[in-house]
Amino acid sequence: MTDTALDRRKGYLITLLGVFWLSPDALVLRLIDTDAFSIIAFRGGFAVITLSLVLIWRDGRDALGKFLRGGWPMITIGVFYAINSAAFVYAIEKTTVADVLVILAATPLVAAILGWLFLSEIPSKMTSLAIALGGLGVAISAVGGVTGGNTIGIIAAITTTTLLAAQFTMLRYWPQVDNVAAVIVGSIMMGIFGFTFGEPLALEGTPLLLAMLLGLCLTPIAYTLVTIGPRYLSSAEVSLTMLLETALGPLWVWLVLSEKPPTTALIGGAVIVLAVGVASYSAFRRSE
Repeated sequence: MTDTALDRRKGYLITLLGVFWLSPDALVLRLIDTDAFSIIAFRGGFAVITLSLVLIWRDGRDALGKFLRGGWPMITIGVFYAINSAAFVYAIEKTTVADVLVILAATPLVAAILGWLFLSEIPSKMTSLAIALGGLGVAISAVGGVTGGNTIGIIAAITTTTLLAAQFTMLRYWPQVDNVAAVIVGSIMMGIFGFTFGEPLALEGTPLLLAMLLGLCLTPIAYTLVTIGPRYLSSAEVSLTMLLETALGPLWVWLVLSEKPPTTALIGGAVIVLAVGVASYSAFRRSE
């Protein structure tokens, strides 16, 4: 097997692990039940602690050098991460989950366009088919829940879609930027914003513990893994894999809260899994 084949397998496995780790995110948000700004504070500010420890453990004395050498490309990617992550939380609060999911289904397409513009990457026919299947799966999952309402929420969801795709594309465009350092920069921005406008420290008891779990464990580890993906995969493929959260999220809610998802959500989730399977099979076959 060639090095390229091994790299692509590694890219898919790491990204899939990151998406799986992130998938209980919606469940935890349901259980915390607080304002968007407080969630942003925990997702950002507390993530800095975990990510800094990861960076120090991995790079030792060179950890600071990752920031010094990152320059404005690292800051740019950090800004993309901060805004798209905060906008996602805000969109979920301001409009229906179905509205947000349908808009997020466009992320692989936006990533494919940006990849073509900045990296001259043209998706294969199989990858294009997988993107179409992924969008169809999300649309099926959202049947009956799309409202087209709340302009602010819709704008926030569009912002998430655009900047998430841009983040993955720029990580490929600037391979010298350390993904963990970039996410730390974005997390610091989120923390400052969230603690300024929210009241995260007003939480207590179980909601506080869950919020700390979200900020210290779920978000930083997941995004550290997911942002490794663009080293080995196109930004469109990474974005497509992220759609798996749409399929896995309702299953966690079902398992923990006994809220059985609608049949359409199960069918849509199956289509999304098929889409990711098509993309990964095609990529591995080309690489061997």
